[in-house]
Amino acid sequence: MRIGIDFGGTNIKFGLFAEDGTAQKFASVRVAELAASGNLLCAFLEQAAGFAAGETLRSGGLAMKGVVDRNKGTLINDMGIANIFAGVNVRRLFSERLGIPFSLENDARAYAVGEWKFGAGKAFDSVIVMTLGTGVGCGVILDGQLLVSASPTTGLLGGHISIDRNGPECSCGLRGCLELYCSAARFENQVLATFPELGPVPVPLQRFFAEAAVNPAYGRMLQTFQENLSIGIVNVMNAYGVNNLILGGGLMKSHRIILPRLVELVTRRAWLIPETRVCIVPAALGDQAACIGAAFLDQQDTRKCNDH
Repeated sequence: MRIGIDFGGTNIKFGLFAEDGTAQKFASVRVAELAASGNLLCAFLEQAAGFAAGETLRSGGLAMKGVVDRNKGTLINDMGIANIFAGVNVRRLFSERLGIPFSLENDARAYAVGEWKFGAGKAFDSVIVMTLGTGVGCGVILDGQLLVSASPTTGLLGGHISIDRNGPECSCGLRGCLELYCSAARFENQVLATFPELGPVPVPLQRFFAEAAVNPAYGRMLQTFQENLSIGIVNVMNAYGVNNLILGGGLMKSHRIILPRLVELVTRRAWLIPETRVCIVPAALGDQAACIGAAFLDQQDTRKCNDH
C-alpha cells in the first residue's frame, strides 16, 4: 500500500493506493482546520499518521503547490500559507513519522505522473499535462520519464508563457502570461465582470459554457478564451515537441464544449515534426490525480535536461 498527499491552497487530500493504482481510501481536510491548532506542520504530520494508522505502507509521497527542491526535500517558495514550511525538510519529517521512504514534488508534476500512469495519459509515451485552476499548472512526460533538471522550475512554467507582451503585468514580472487569461480563477472573474447575471448561479462557468452556443455574447467570450488557450498550448507543444496534451481542472467538466474548436486551433498552429495529429484530452482522475502521482513518485524515473 502507498500513501499520497496533495497539499493545496485550501484543502489537503490524502489517499491510500494499491500497487495497481486503485484507491483504497481517500479523505480531504481543510488547511484552515489544521492551522487552527497553532502548529500547522505538526497537525499535518499527525493527520497523515492518523489517516494511515493500521495500514502496512511501502512508500509515500507529498505533492505541494509552489517551487520545491525534490532532492533536498524542502519547499522553496509558495507565496501562501504553506510558505511557513520553506526550508523545512518535510520529506524527512514525513518519512520519520510514517516510517517509510517518502518523496516530495511540485503538485503539477505529481498530477502529471498520476494522469500519465493511471489516467488519461496511459496510452502516451510523451504528454504535457496542464491544469487550469487558481493558476495554470504544467508537467511534462518525455519518452516515459518525468522531465526535471537541477532547476526546480523545469517543465512547470507553461502558465507563465506570455501570449500578449502588451498585456497586464503578472506577479511573476512578465506581461500577458497565459494564466492571467485562462486559469479557472481568472476566467471566472472575467465572465462574472462581463455578465453579472451569472453571479447568483451556483456554478457560473458551467452555465456560461452550456449557454455559449445560444447566447452570442457568451459565444464570443468563449471563442476568445479558446484563442488565448490555444496560443499558450501551441507555445508549450512547440517548446517540448510533444503533440499530446491532457487538460485538467474544473473547467474540463465542460470539455465537450471547449475542446473541439481548441483542438482545431492548436492543430492548425502547432509546428510539429514529423507532421502528426494533435491530441488533447480531459484529465480522468479528478481531484485524486496529484495524490496518486505523489504516491508513485518513487517508481517514476526522471529525464534530466542539461542546464546551461
